[in-house]
Amino acid sequence: MAAVGAMSGSGVVDGGGSLRLVAEHPNAENIIETIGVGRTQWVLLAITGLVFCSDAAEVTFLSFVTEQLRCEWGLTSRQETAITQAVFCGMIVGAPVWGFIADKIGRRPSFLYSSAVICLFGFATALAQDFYSLIAVRAVVGFGVAGLPVGFDVLAESLPVAGRGAFLLYIEYFWTFGSIYVNLCAWLTLQTAGWRVFTLLSALPTLSASIAGYFALPESPRWLIEEGRFGEALAILNHWSKQNGRDHVFKGVTVEDSKGHHEGGIKVLFTHRHLRKSTMLMVLIWIGWGMAYYGIVSLLPRIFAAREAEEAEAAKRRLDSLGTCTVNFNFVDIAGSAFMEVLGVVFALALIDCSGRTWTQFVFYTIGAVMCVVLGFRSLDMNILAVAAGIGRLAQMAGSCATWVHTPELFPTQVRAEAHGVLNLMSKVGAFLAQYLISDEFSQIFCGVVMGSISMAAGIAALMCPETAGSELKDDVSVSTVSDAEESDADDDSSTNEAANGA
Repeated sequence: MAAVGAMSGSGVVDGGGSLRLVAEHPNAENIIETIGVGRTQWVLLAITGLVFCSDAAEVTFLSFVTEQLRCEWGLTSRQETAITQAVFCGMIVGAPVWGFIADKIGRRPSFLYSSAVICLFGFATALAQDFYSLIAVRAVVGFGVAGLPVGFDVLAESLPVAGRGAFLLYIEYFWTFGSIYVNLCAWLTLQTAGWRVFTLLSALPTLSASIAGYFALPESPRWLIEEGRFGEALAILNHWSKQNGRDHVFKGVTVEDSKGHHEGGIKVLFTHRHLRKSTMLMVLIWIGWGMAYYGIVSLLPRIFAAREAEEAEAAKRRLDSLGTCTVNFNFVDIAGSAFMEVLGVVFALALIDCSGRTWTQFVFYTIGAVMCVVLGFRSLDMNILAVAAGIGRLAQMAGSCATWVHTPELFPTQVRAEAHGVLNLMSKVGAFLAQYLISDEFSQIFCGVVMGSISMAAGIAALMCPETAGSELKDDVSVSTVSDAEESDADDDSSTNEAANGA
């Protein structure tokens, strides 16, 4: 990279790392466009998607297990909340760590290490013997789950501009699969085989992803190019080309040398003029949807814990004739609201490219805000609450889908994983606060109004962000996505440099 840094404008780095000023050679974006979408991207989707579903599975899992252990272990409301908060504390600690590893060491090791942590301590949860050991292992699981945005970024960096938004949304189906899968496992095993068997089954998707990722997940070529490892990047890109049935063999790649090339780290997100505004707005958006989405998901088993609304408190936990603890959940209503997330992804797919990232977020976060307020009225008929919960999850899922797609497009390769990690952390801060908010410390109406307000604020913040639909992924901080006027200025500067080089 020293040779690149010593020269201005564009050059071509061949597989051996030497630089030649040949303008007609493709850059990373051009190569990705040529490779297109094919078997490579579908394999990456399957691997990253299985880990992606672990976040949704984790929250849904906790909603069931904490209620069951409140009965079996006699947990207090505060202890029940503490278990869930421990997971989110782990996520808050892990998010910047995995982002740092992904940007400094590589996407692949960050993905594999985080999924291994989830898998190992997910299975270890079944061995927990008391409240304190359970908190410890679930906190470590949360630490691992915080690395899931890395897989999303790997997928984003492998996709061409055309259709990137729609293809990235396919991964959201895995999120919904995580919720539905855990609901199904709870229905089949929680009362018949016990919560420990339920725990083991809940960890299986991550085990599958860890094994598949070890054998089939490559490093991100974009990251390798930024690190000056051009031979490795070209080898992967040529393998992708062959795997997708293309005839192209790439001998070199054009790289951009700019004054911002070596900038990176979390600090630059808040200090660089091209990144500061987007970072601050996205912080609000991620906190907002984190509080609203996780709040609704965690609140549902509490609302539907009894089969009969008028006997909810009496029937929620009791000893059956054999002296074992039984907790009744209305699995039909809970699974139905989870299935609504599928429709949320469908709606997001329909709007993400035609209406754009910002408007899609605004519309659905606004709908989600209204549903949060409705859920605050516990005295309403259970059918009305079930419908409100379903629409709320649909809206929050659709809005967060657009947010997940929007985020990697706003930040350059140098800081993309760290930015995504920090913002994922913000969603866990929102989720952490939601667990306290839905506890017995506050009334349900207060909970609904607060969640609705923060969701509405997220929608407004989305409208203030730059629109990125149809934009190329940026590799350098100095040319990251900003306003149209600033981006036009950056293009003019780039043209001037190329003209100067030609002269």
